Amino acid sequence: MDFKVINKTVAVPETLFDGFDERPVDCDFVLPDYYPDIAAVLKCTLRPVIQSKQLNGDRMLVDGVAVVQVLYLDEARKCVHCCEFTKPFTSTFPVKAGVGVPCVWVTAKTDYCNCRATSPRRLDIHGAFSVHLKMQAEGGVDVVSGLAGDTVYAKKNTVAYSVPAASAEKSFTLNEVLELGQGKPAAQALVRGDVVPVFNDCKLLANKIIIKGDLMMKNLYICDADSGETQQVRHEIPFSQIIDVEGLDEEWQCDVRLDIASCDIHITQNQNGENRLLEISIKLTACVQCYRNGLAEVVTDAYSTCCPLNLESRRLDTECLKAVRQSDSTIRETLDLPEDGAAQVMDIWCEAVPVSESCDDGRTKITGRMTISMLAKDAQGLTSYFERPGDFTLEYDDNCDTVESDIRVMDVDYSMVGTGQVEIRADLSVTRRCYTTDSFSAVSAASPDEDAAFPPEKAALKIYYASSGESLWEIAKACHTSMDAVMEENALPGDVLTKDAMLLVPLC
Repeated sequence: MDFKVINKTVAVPETLFDGFDERPVDCDFVLPDYYPDIAAVLKCTLRPVIQSKQLNGDRMLVDGVAVVQVLYLDEARKCVHCCEFTKPFTSTFPVKAGVGVPCVWVTAKTDYCNCRATSPRRLDIHGAFSVHLKMQAEGGVDVVSGLAGDTVYAKKNTVAYSVPAASAEKSFTLNEVLELGQGKPAAQALVRGDVVPVFNDCKLLANKIIIKGDLMMKNLYICDADSGETQQVRHEIPFSQIIDVEGLDEEWQCDVRLDIASCDIHITQNQNGENRLLEISIKLTACVQCYRNGLAEVVTDAYSTCCPLNLESRRLDTECLKAVRQSDSTIRETLDLPEDGAAQVMDIWCEAVPVSESCDDGRTKITGRMTISMLAKDAQGLTSYFERPGDFTLEYDDNCDTVESDIRVMDVDYSMVGTGQVEIRADLSVTRRCYTTDSFSAVSAASPDEDAAFPPEKAALKIYYASSGESLWEIAKACHTSMDAVMEENALPGDVLTKDAMLLVPLC
């Protein structure tokens, strides 16, 4: 019997590591001499920042700092002050080395943070954060892509796949001197700020990628320390960078992520000696992960009209990065202000995170959670802090099977809409990594059992009473004949019957 097996290695992502390192933060912090005493702590935040990562043999070293920021009131309880300090950390991960070109994602998130003043000059801080490392490289699964022989028939499935192809990272610093703006009073001290890098577009060239984005900034500053009066100022800084990516092909899919490695903003004087300038130095890290898409033809079933075939199969799970999409969305919320404590809103800011993603009938649904924070003054001019969680849902026409999302709050605006109510508008930048997936049984080995040859047929045709939904492949396989011959003999348009039928089955 003439029989030939054609083998193929289907490229699939191989996960080298996917795990977390949980880091506690337990420390005391003494205020510098130039800060006023603490009368009440309003809000304490912990923000882990990844600064560098290095692959050293079978270990990945991740260095960063935990940034602790505390908003508090002085004795007059009218003016908000902000103190900040950092604590360095190093996370070490054991990884599988020497497998392809790894794509590396490192992210960090805060688990919790508690803070209390043990004295007017000392803060006791307890918290925790976790560092997540995911490494992938190109791997392979050996399967059968074809069978050759006069009496052999193979059923095939064409699958799309994505595998890591290249990885690059570049850090760059934006240095600017920004004016507070026309009509804004001079600044005495910064209270808090939001600095958000937003990726807008990229262009792929040979061995290079050009990325473009915007740095969205909003700062709250004190303009009168006696009364605690504050002002907001917004700035938008466009940027572009050329990043070298060895081997980059214009047909690849690229995933670009931007993170802030360090942020230094302070008030400075203009030429008239007034504190009307903000001098910024912000270091950004751009991580680029590139994926190569391809198609592979795989045998899922086979038979011979002469003898049984011994088939071995394995489960093959593939995914293909269809697109990386970015959309701007707006969430609106109306809050009831506290009856005694919010005569005047000073600042509102939000944090938003995705909780779950689902894809049904071509629609992507992202469920998220948003924490709304507010600084406000009461009728006596005393300052308070309020916080409220909320849920939201976003939907997009992505037409994919699975999705991974990132959400960043670009800006928050608010306005009074009635007595005791404020309407909040949060502008979000939503990134979605859209995948198509496939999972099926693939033939990994095949051989004929020629000692158990089928006896020759005595007739040229067989009558087969088929039911609706039956597969012509299975009918032809059971009758030791060709599926194409059955379709041609009965003038059938497809390989699955749509109604009950009596079939004439030509026999080989």
